[in-house]
Amino acid sequence: MQPLQLQRISKWIPVVILLLALVGFSDATFLTVKHYQGIIPPCSINGCETVLTSKYSTMFGIPDPLFGSIYYFIVIVSLVAYFDSKKEFFLKFAFGFSVFGFLFSLYFISIMTFVIHALCEYCALSAFSSISIFALSAYALYKNYATSE
Repeated sequence: MQPLQLQRISKWIPVVILLLALVGFSDATFLTVKHYQGIIPPCSINGCETVLTSKYSTMFGIPDPLFGSIYYFIVIVSLVAYFDSKKEFFLKFAFGFSVFGFLFSLYFISIMTFVIHALCEYCALSAFSSISIFALSAYALYKNYATSE
């Protein structure tokens, strides 16, 4: 069995994933900075303060958005390395790593919905970004696999 080759992946998919990762990184980094400043950012749906000050807003004393910033940074670096080197390893890594963003987004959306009963629009934007990155990655891998047989 030969290793998975990604030549059949549309060129727009890594570009869109990179744009989504930049949006997610900006959003998560903004929330991280606000956390360390002790400021709750303005929220048009009145749930941000509840979510961002809940006991679920940190893990091991580290604000959740910082983990998001690191996740998006890794995806961005992987994609930039792929665009620069054209080595499929970096694209495969970004695709595979998207599973973490997807799973954590599901966790955080579940916590907001079923435990805290409040929604943070910034958190929702990050979840949208990471779930979209995962969905595009899964689609690309599926299309590549389906056409390789």
